[in-house]
Amino acid sequence: MTDHRGSRLGRQLLVGACVLVAVALVGAVLGPVWWLAAPDRAVGTSLGDGQVFTGTAQEVFAGEGWFALITAAAGMVTGYGAYMVQFCLSRLRIQDLRLVCLVGGFLGAAVATVLTWQIGTALDAPLHGAAAGAAHGESVTVGLQLRATAFLAAWPFLFVLQYGLLDAISMARGDLPGVPQPAPALRSEAEVAGVRVTDGSESTFTAPPSADGVSGGVPVTGHAPAAHDTPVTTEPLATADSAVTGHVPATAETPGNGGAPAVEPGERPAT
Repeated sequence: MTDHRGSRLGRQLLVGACVLVAVALVGAVLGPVWWLAAPDRAVGTSLGDGQVFTGTAQEVFAGEGWFALITAAAGMVTGYGAYMVQFCLSRLRIQDLRLVCLVGGFLGAAVATVLTWQIGTALDAPLHGAAAGAAHGESVTVGLQLRATAFLAAWPFLFVLQYGLLDAISMARGDLPGVPQPAPALRSEAEVAGVRVTDGSESTFTAPPSADGVSGGVPVTGHAPAAHDTPVTTEPLATADSAVTGHVPATAETPGNGGAPAVEPGERPAT
């Protein structure tokens, strides 16, 4: 069991490291792209000690704008790519890799945006050297640079945003490969048979589902037998005469007439 857990953890760390390196390499590739996409370099006045005054030159702001656009687009694309890679790997390995890919991709995006910045500015190293050696008041061409360092957060932020959006969509659809699903609740024997007793006096009987999964009929409500004993009342059995005449034959003496003999129907009483 320990070896199995160790192998799963090692696989997760390997996937996270691969995502980190892959995203960082994208940043290294985008450095030259930023250098080529930036417009013409600005021209400024040297202040000595490598300081150059450019004023409000549009070329400086345009270069920083291109950096923001390139890194923002890279954040969206790498966030989508990292999530889809972990989605496919989780389905193949039956293992949840969302967290390690998120952490690895975020760290890779942070490294990538720095690489884009440093490689892009390094390609203008001759211009930076000329500006550093220029005399005070000399007009020089300013190499590519990034003054608004807040743009460095664009790539990691949009990576996490895109990754989280895709994960939210997968959770809403219930499509999360590698995540253990909850075990189905066990049903009682009464539910399996299609019978559900509500209380001691009333029961609901539901026909069990047929072979095609459709219920056999409408539930029928009936009364269950009471738990207590029902009193039994006995009555005297009618004789053959009662069956013919519709009344019980009188006995020799009828209570309530002073002991007089009973009078048959159709006869006069004796005086």
